[in-house]
Amino acid sequence: MTSIKKSKYNWNMVVFLTLIPIIGIIGTAIYVYYNGVVWQEPVIMFTLWFLSGMGITMGYHRLFAHKAYKTNVFVEWILMILGSTAFENTVLKWSSDHRKHHTEAETENDPYSITEGFWHAHIGWILKNTPAEKNKIKGVKDLEKKSAIIFQNKYYFHIGILVGVIFPLIIGFTYGRPLGAVLWGAFLRITLVHHATFFINSLCHYVGGRTYDFTSTARDSWFVSLFTFGEGYHNYHHKFQWDYRNGIKWFAFDPSKWIIKALSYVGITYDLKVAQDHLIWESKINSLKAQLNERLQDSSANIKSAYNDRLNSLNIKAKGIIESWKNMEIKYLKDKDNFSSKMIEKFQNDKIKYQNELKSIFRNFKAILSNVKKNRVSTSLINS
Repeated sequence: MTSIKKSKYNWNMVVFLTLIPIIGIIGTAIYVYYNGVVWQEPVIMFTLWFLSGMGITMGYHRLFAHKAYKTNVFVEWILMILGSTAFENTVLKWSSDHRKHHTEAETENDPYSITEGFWHAHIGWILKNTPAEKNKIKGVKDLEKKSAIIFQNKYYFHIGILVGVIFPLIIGFTYGRPLGAVLWGAFLRITLVHHATFFINSLCHYVGGRTYDFTSTARDSWFVSLFTFGEGYHNYHHKFQWDYRNGIKWFAFDPSKWIIKALSYVGITYDLKVAQDHLIWESKINSLKAQLNERLQDSSANIKSAYNDRLNSLNIKAKGIIESWKNMEIKYLKDKDNFSSKMIEKFQNDKIKYQNELKSIFRNFKAILSNVKKNRVSTSLINS
């Protein structure tokens, strides 16, 4: 008896992920050509895109997969429902795959490893039939007893269709264009939220900087963050996956971060996890040093010897500052309840001092890197 060879592709997913964008883009374009555009439809599309995107970024990703903050059961349910309308699988499956992606990044056990190419990381991994052992949901025991997730496991498609498709259809009936509402608010919106999410796994490993970990393929892209609600700062996220922020600078476009933080002021979110500043600075300097070392390997002996002493000096100085900062933080966290207002003020001033000193060292490393790239020796840098 001959066994039937299993197809390379999951044809149900191939059909689903082909029809959705065809209907969403071409179908909407044809509808607009014959019927024009009314203001309600772009509003429905952008509103539901934002809400389903928040369900993924705030909910699936930062709350459930990384436990970067905590919230109440009601908000967990809201985020589960919104995430379901994105049709990116259940919280359990999504979180399981994502935790594998972080713990076994760029290995054969990484579900969407960039080492298998842009297409695979973008969408190919979803379209392919994965061996049962690799496709198994694991590492998410902490999520299995949550009421929202138990309910979603039973009614995932019902929730997605009811809220993500029928809801915009009902809105469309209120202004006499149900088909337009579904095309804009369901098919086009799902296409956009899908490929925005997919670009994080693909484009964010090709475009952008590696400020926090030069050895990682993940990159920070402010451009991708614009249509992924802050998820484009991928290099930082891979270095500090537990941080509730992706874009850590105040101006970095990260609405997920802003909403989580705003809700914390009224107690709806709490236990917001953040990477300590000295760890962030340490990673920035180490990443820059790794980039510099790579450049120096291909540089002439003259360039290497010219900057050697200065680089060693900067390295020793940076290590000393970071070590002092770490020890200060440890002492503060241990005894902060006993700190007087003057001691707290000194602690804050010392943090600013350490940060400014590391900024100066970072600028020196960057200046040396710039000169090494140009195969140029700067006496002012060497003697500074």
